[in-house]
Amino acid sequence: MPGRTSVTMKIPFVIHANNQKAPFRKIDAHIEIVGSSNPRLNAMAQDAQLSMLVVLSKRYAHVAITIVDDMAGLERLVAKKPDLVVLGVKLVLLEPAKGYDDSSKTWLSSYLEAHDIAYTGSDTAALALEFDKPEAKQAVMDADLQSSAYFISSIKQPTFSHNLRYPLFVKPTNRGDSKGIDEMSVVRSQAELEHKIVSIHAECSSDVLVEEYLSGKEFSVAVMRQAGSDELLAMPIEISISADKNGNSFLSEAVKDADTEKVLAVTDTALKQALNTLAVGVFTALGSRDYGRIDMRLDESGAPSFIEANLMPGLSDHGYLSRCFALNESITYEDMILAIVDLGLQRAQPAPAAAIPWSKHVVPHSV
Repeated sequence: MPGRTSVTMKIPFVIHANNQKAPFRKIDAHIEIVGSSNPRLNAMAQDAQLSMLVVLSKRYAHVAITIVDDMAGLERLVAKKPDLVVLGVKLVLLEPAKGYDDSSKTWLSSYLEAHDIAYTGSDTAALALEFDKPEAKQAVMDADLQSSAYFISSIKQPTFSHNLRYPLFVKPTNRGDSKGIDEMSVVRSQAELEHKIVSIHAECSSDVLVEEYLSGKEFSVAVMRQAGSDELLAMPIEISISADKNGNSFLSEAVKDADTEKVLAVTDTALKQALNTLAVGVFTALGSRDYGRIDMRLDESGAPSFIEANLMPGLSDHGYLSRCFALNESITYEDMILAIVDLGLQRAQPAPAAAIPWSKHVVPHSV
């Protein structure tokens, strides 16, 4: 495993002549925390935005929250010329009146790069790969890392034929937060498979990813680059879920909404090593940067297998990412946020003349 270095970052103090402690003057930097009021675009809940605002305002001179729903909002953000943007949005609608499915979109990260503005986390190439679950899965398998066999049923050309082993797990290819995942997602017959594929096509307007079901426990592993080096720190947690009426345990949309899952520390040394090794391998294979979260389950033999990546994970003080830091390294929420922001500020952005025009990263309405 990669070596470890401390990522805790406490605000230092100086001693005045009267022996009273006082904080150093705030760092003269402008940080913008960006979210969206559109649920399909927003990856940062309001409580996370406010929590980060409190944390970062203690250290930096100018911290604000900006909501970006369209190009006008994006232009207002760029006009502020922040030193760093904390990303809570991947895509911006160019034609919001048409709705998410019918509007063309652009990557916020590409637009910021074109305007020489630094941002937290992975670049557009990695975010786009992570966003497309089958492409991410194939990239992981191409790197000789474990992930279960799969096939895709396109919404434009539905297919139900396959040579996979039942049971199978069926989910949308481009939705987060377990959207489209319910008690019918584990299928054991062709009839159940076809019914679930059709329902996702209709209800989620999405292609469908069908995988051989992994029956073991579920885990999520935070991965973060160590400050001043290329070493990666991996921090796993087990996500314990009660069985549903069909006897299956997995993170459905209903489980997440009810917040009934439990998060546990991983105490088995060999298992922890295997989880961390796979997580670091996946993080690297996807071209990830700075930090992210890798989800996996155990197969029937107890070996970890990649499910999906989240390179823009939630930054709340009670989310999976913060619990990975707390349970593994006793790193506080405040120190986690400061470390993520420091990594973004340390990374030099390319000069505007060398940047790829944001228009090259406009994506069709099908994304």
